[in-house]
Amino acid sequence: MLGTRPRPRRSRVDAVDLARGVALLGMMFVHLGPMWTGASPPVGQIIASGRAAPLFAMLAGVALSLVHRRDPQGAGSVRATCIRAVILIAMGLSLGSLDQMPVYVILAFYGLMIVVALPFRGLPARALIALGLAWAVVAPVLLLWLQIEHGAVMSDQAELSDALPPWSLLTELIVWGAYPAGVWFAYVLVGLGVGRLDLGRAKIAVAVLLGGVVLLGVSLGTGAVAIARGVFDDWYVQGWQQLFVRASYPFEPAQWRELWFVGEHTSRPLNVIGAIGSALVVIGLCALVVRLPWSRWVLLPVRAAGAMTLSLYTVHVLWTWRIVVHRRASDDPFGSTGSYGDWAIQAIVLCAVATVWLAFCPRGPLESVVRLVSTWRPGRPGRVRQQRNNAPA
Repeated sequence: MLGTRPRPRRSRVDAVDLARGVALLGMMFVHLGPMWTGASPPVGQIIASGRAAPLFAMLAGVALSLVHRRDPQGAGSVRATCIRAVILIAMGLSLGSLDQMPVYVILAFYGLMIVVALPFRGLPARALIALGLAWAVVAPVLLLWLQIEHGAVMSDQAELSDALPPWSLLTELIVWGAYPAGVWFAYVLVGLGVGRLDLGRAKIAVAVLLGGVVLLGVSLGTGAVAIARGVFDDWYVQGWQQLFVRASYPFEPAQWRELWFVGEHTSRPLNVIGAIGSALVVIGLCALVVRLPWSRWVLLPVRAAGAMTLSLYTVHVLWTWRIVVHRRASDDPFGSTGSYGDWAIQAIVLCAVATVWLAFCPRGPLESVVRLVSTWRPGRPGRVRQQRNNAPA
């Protein structure tokens, strides 16, 4: 019919769900797998650390763009998005308040960023991606300047006690926290742009994949050149491992040479550019893989996990918290160093639960509650019935 919008291709939504599932499994891999305690980082840290969480943030932008285009007056409205953000912030701070929480909970940062992203939703894809890449360079430089000029700020877990005074929580979420929204907003901007692309087209998916490969190559290549030129010769790690080191701030003063850091969660330009690149690679690959006939069934558990990430992420955080607290209490060394076995168990259980749940329900339990609360309007059903009664025959 004329005047109606074409429905988005199913593969487009499947690709986003698959990428979200990969992001969730990657974050679990980092939280549960072996920590870097020897001369070289473990495989899990090389692959996923500093990449899974940015992918999760970028997919927040993709989802925000998709839901706005599909349901602009409902779940994609400004009102619903703001309510959803408040719920996410409250959930994030509540989880972070648990004693000895070993996971840096991202939900509060996530909630703030989707609100800040609202004015940018109308920009075209190219403008959003270009703005996101520029943000990825400028914002980390400003953050490093603040860390150099400002006294060291010890910011651990974002929790409910940080909400008083409110501006203290705001500065923690934007600047000093584990996922500084002032820098990480670059991922959301690029995600908004990707969400406006038709990932169901192979040509677009390949372009996203290749763009990610280029950005990832630039990040790692530039970092390798800096290492070869001896920028970090006096650092506590030597050789190729320097590509994965973290900044010493706030335990040591920040330095301008950290602009050449590639390591995870350093929030330096090369780190953010590289994380954007790896996220685009995953999204592009997922968009291509879901086109294959066998992928619908073979990858169903991962796609199911990606369709209810809020519920599964919350279970994962609580489950990991209980594991670590129990093992620390029993002086188990794996309580602090991690195990791939823990990751495998959680991954299998949560993917299986998601697959069974979505066979009977359209959304995850927390996703359903958040959607219901964010889209509910007092008196709305009554107005709908009244309009129907007054409609002409």
